[in-house]
Amino acid sequence: MSDVVMTIETVSDALFTCAYRWAHGKPMKASEVTEAIHQHKDPSTRYGALAVRLGQVQAMTYEALCDAGYLGRDDEEVKDLRRSLLVEDLGRDELNAWLTDIDRINRVFPQKPQKARKTSLPLSRGSEGYDIQQDYVIKHILPAQSLCSIYGPSGSYKSFLAVSWACHIAAGVPWAGRKVSQAAVLYIVGEGGVGVPRRVKAWELAFKQNASNLFLVNRPVFPVRKPDVNEVLLAARQVEAECGLPVGLVVIDTLARCFGGNDENDARDMGAFIEGCDTIKQKTGATVLVVHHSGKDEAKGARGSSSFRAALDAEFNVKREGEGSALILSCTKMKDAEELERKAYDLRTAELFTDSDGETVHSLVVRDEAREAREVDPELAGVSKLTGNHMALWQALRSRTAKGEPCTRAIIRDDLKATGIDTKHFTRWVQKLIDDGLITQNGDLISLHSLREVGQ
Repeated sequence: MSDVVMTIETVSDALFTCAYRWAHGKPMKASEVTEAIHQHKDPSTRYGALAVRLGQVQAMTYEALCDAGYLGRDDEEVKDLRRSLLVEDLGRDELNAWLTDIDRINRVFPQKPQKARKTSLPLSRGSEGYDIQQDYVIKHILPAQSLCSIYGPSGSYKSFLAVSWACHIAAGVPWAGRKVSQAAVLYIVGEGGVGVPRRVKAWELAFKQNASNLFLVNRPVFPVRKPDVNEVLLAARQVEAECGLPVGLVVIDTLARCFGGNDENDARDMGAFIEGCDTIKQKTGATVLVVHHSGKDEAKGARGSSSFRAALDAEFNVKREGEGSALILSCTKMKDAEELERKAYDLRTAELFTDSDGETVHSLVVRDEAREAREVDPELAGVSKLTGNHMALWQALRSRTAKGEPCTRAIIRDDLKATGIDTKHFTRWVQKLIDDGLITQNGDLISLHSLREVGQ
């Protein structure tokens, strides 16, 4: 009696792959089906019959697969029909065993290692980029592609200063000995009238230059409104096409007239204004300069929500020097550079034309020649290179001393912060006033040098 040798058929990876794809509603690859038929050549076996069957359905047209229900919108119905085909040759138990064979699935369908996702945030290492020169429209005054502000009370000549900067940039003429990057200028005349064009004409006469690259927008524009922002962007493109220079400065004069009737003290409304200014800045590549009013208490800075000052790259305070035709310019914030020294600038009269009544029409123009401000406080007379922040520190000390209140570094720093001043250079300001003999320091206590001497 001879022994009958039973051959146990082993499923190939090719057939397993085709069956697994088919069971999950995926298309089979022709090369894998061909390999499965080659591995299981005997169609009388279960695996051979399954290979032939899968070869037949792989050869079916798209329309035929849809008619048979092997393709369709209902994924679960499609999978059930496909698996019923496999069950005919394998049986349900073996099919389930195949579909849950994790080791084989991982081997046949190896997971591709995922590439580590890299951040889209701009990264640099250590001091890389320290020597990159900052671009500017007026060097050390107005950085390029920035949001800046001039603020001051009514009658402080702040708009005359804005016109002066705009004209110098449009004509490419240095301002107070500082280089400018010549560019076209959009000046939004929010308060209307003939004042701004007359100031421009006064500048042209005084400097014997043409300001034809300065374009006036003779109505308020509201950055809180998207259509108005789009009009500014359209105007910038038109200006560039007309004069061949990109717009490098957009002046908004004043914030109050271009705020759109919203509440300047509301952080949300101010946030919308800032967002509109940022859009203009980003889409044009220009610096946006906002002319703004100071609050009722001038010592507390510009009026309105403090979020505006926080968003600025540079801020300047302008006030009138006494009763004369001169302004005092102080830098109250400079984000990435040294603060501009506090200086005075005279304004001179320019004769424009004679009207129909025979009267001469005049305007004023800023002389861009810096001089020491004639201080009202005799304590500060003759002290050089004082900025607005030095003045604010000294005044905070004087105010608390006059009330007999303690003056520690922490208290004075908090006083400055309360007015919206960024105090990152506080130690430097204190040392400046110590070096100039205006204040003394004993441990953490600070006192006014002159008043302390009088008390002795």
